[in-house]
Amino acid sequence: MFFGRKRFNFVFVGAGSSVFTMRLVGDILGEDFIEGGEIRLVDIDEKVLAPVAKAVSKLVAHTGKAFEVSAHTHYGTALKEADFVVFTYAVGGYAAWKRDIKTCTRFGVNQSVGDTIGPGAVVRILRSIPLAVEIAKAMEKACPHAYIINYTNPEGAQCLAIQKYTNIKSFGLCHGTPDTAAELAEKVFGVKPEKLAYRAAGVNHLTWFTDLNIDGKDVYPQLEEKLLSSGFAKKEPVSFQLMKVFGLYSAPGDRHVEEFFSTFLRDKVMDRMNLAWKNNDFVQVDSWRARDAELMKEILEKDSGHAHFLEGSGETATHFIRSLATGEVTSEMVNVINQGYISNIRDGIVVEVPTFVDRFGLHPQHIGELPAGIAAKCESLGREYLLLVDAALTGDRQKALQAMYLDPLCAMCDDPEGLLDALIQENLDLLPEYWQK
Repeated sequence: MFFGRKRFNFVFVGAGSSVFTMRLVGDILGEDFIEGGEIRLVDIDEKVLAPVAKAVSKLVAHTGKAFEVSAHTHYGTALKEADFVVFTYAVGGYAAWKRDIKTCTRFGVNQSVGDTIGPGAVVRILRSIPLAVEIAKAMEKACPHAYIINYTNPEGAQCLAIQKYTNIKSFGLCHGTPDTAAELAEKVFGVKPEKLAYRAAGVNHLTWFTDLNIDGKDVYPQLEEKLLSSGFAKKEPVSFQLMKVFGLYSAPGDRHVEEFFSTFLRDKVMDRMNLAWKNNDFVQVDSWRARDAELMKEILEKDSGHAHFLEGSGETATHFIRSLATGEVTSEMVNVINQGYISNIRDGIVVEVPTFVDRFGLHPQHIGELPAGIAAKCESLGREYLLLVDAALTGDRQKALQAMYLDPLCAMCDDPEGLLDALIQENLDLLPEYWQK
């Protein structure tokens, strides 16, 4: 289907995530084997879609690649004969995310991010999953051989829904584990990232390094001392403490990892440990958005700054496309439904594991067993997602409530049911009609 091809049709759903979309497009334009095709940008908000389409067109023109760029306010006009459909959407956008955190805080729940676990993730799943399945079902008719490449959070829930309830090939990607590996290489071991060979597995935003090698030598026995002497243990104190408890080092850093363990998000603990990532006040996120706005302004108003988008995003989507098109074998971290890949986590839930990719597709690696405590934590999230995906697709409030009671961050809440009802009521305009009852 893809082997030997040099032209592809790409669809970006949620293209209003402007800089992220631009960097992914930049990755595509930077691949020598890709000569052209179509880039179809989809977003329901025409006000953000128009400038992104203009910026993408400028970036394409700068590279001279033969791509036709088009803008669409509904995915239905963009899917025909698509090859890769990239999900970067967030139903309700930034405003809904901020409202979620504010409401959860009012009920006593702290969340450092609020997009993977916790009540913020619960309502995000209820908003996002119906659209994911709706688009994938449309793809079964419009482009049945296409891949969905998912970047929408919660990654595990998105991938579970698409892979369980549709026939479309899909995989979820996250740069968190390779980014953490690169930091360990450079800041802890003092070597270039390519010198550190590693293997990791778990669930999205909570993977665990099972192997660390430099020049063929196991360096895991040195890790604790190196983390302390380099100062990295102070930079990521939660990840360091969890390594001492569970025996393996986690990724992708405290901002995400601490949400899986409610102890760290209690006010007294956050203050005592002087954690950098406390309850999400969006100060850091706002600064990232302001920086991104300047990058977009530069290319739109001055037609300059192209290098920002062409230097490589650090995302791995084009690695997969290259492998499918050229046969070059790569290995990347991928979110897939477990089929014995982690042997002491039940099949049927989504795990994040290293995966080989070649011209024939994706081949997840068999990891074997993770330490029992780690497997238990990973499986608990997977089971929570099973409940929530079903709730999102059926309007089953009871399953959503069960997930709230199972969620570790809801342990901080005196009234999980009241919080769920508040989140649903605030999001009725973003939820399917069956939640109106």
